[in-house]
Amino acid sequence: MYRFINPETPPELSLRMLFQPAGDGVFHRACEADGYRALVAALLDDPGYESAGVPERLQARIRAAEDLVLLSEVEGLRLHVTSRDEASGVNVHSDEEFIRSLERVGFVSMAAAGVDR
Repeated sequence: MYRFINPETPPELSLRMLFQPAGDGVFHRACEADGYRALVAALLDDPGYESAGVPERLQARIRAAEDLVLLSEVEGLRLHVTSRDEASGVNVHSDEEFIRSLERVGFVSMAAAGVDR
């Protein structure tokens, strides 16, 4: 489960993510989610992602990673799609690894929401 948020939104779910970077540490969108699969669903703006099968989720991550690789070229960055953690790689192996690799390359910024469960 995920929801889009703004800076004043009180935390309800365990993970928060900023995405769609505009440069200089500014991001256009933010969301809150109960897990990494939900964060990917929010990133893709696809509620059906959470209930999709493994092959469909992998294909969606690969498509998103390939799009990011193309966009990064405009910024002069050299990224590539991979299934393992690499400094300049977008790891599509799992939802968590995908999000963490996007954070590593600066496409998202993660922060714990601070919700006590």
